[in-house]
Amino acid sequence: MKEVMKHINQAYDGFNKLNEWFIIALMSIMCLDLLAQVVFRYVFSTPLTWSEELARYLFVWIALFGSAWCGRGHIHVRMTAVVSKFPAPVVRVLQIAISIFCAAICFILFPHAIKIFTMQSKLKAVTLGVSLGIEYIAAPVGILMMAVQWTVDALFALFDWEGYQARYMKKEE
Repeated sequence: MKEVMKHINQAYDGFNKLNEWFIIALMSIMCLDLLAQVVFRYVFSTPLTWSEELARYLFVWIALFGSAWCGRGHIHVRMTAVVSKFPAPVVRVLQIAISIFCAAICFILFPHAIKIFTMQSKLKAVTLGVSLGIEYIAAPVGILMMAVQWTVDALFALFDWEGYQARYMKKEE
């Protein structure tokens, strides 16, 4: 099973690397968009009507995809000061339980995100004139990515605890 988990982790790490590049691209586009808005507003005295709406769309995508990316690297906010006080077997159970809980919450939120996307995709954005679905599809996609990430994390902790510890629970010296 450890070998299977190793392959799943490698595949998911590759997917996460693509996600990272996607986030970088979106952040670059958002920075250029906002820079253009500043230049047009203060240099040419004709502000762009659509740039703030585009920046909002990009920010939503960055936030949701970034959440999945942060979770995979275990760089989200954690209570390590509390967890480190427990003995090793309890820490393992806590890590598995936390991962399962987070995955379950994501799977519970997913249908609601789909429902909101479906309702909002019928509307048009005010300045861009495109479907609001472009913004709202980020929620179900991001939530599903987080659900998969937490599920893989739970399986990794469950079936390859030594590998999980080496990757995520490095001791500070």
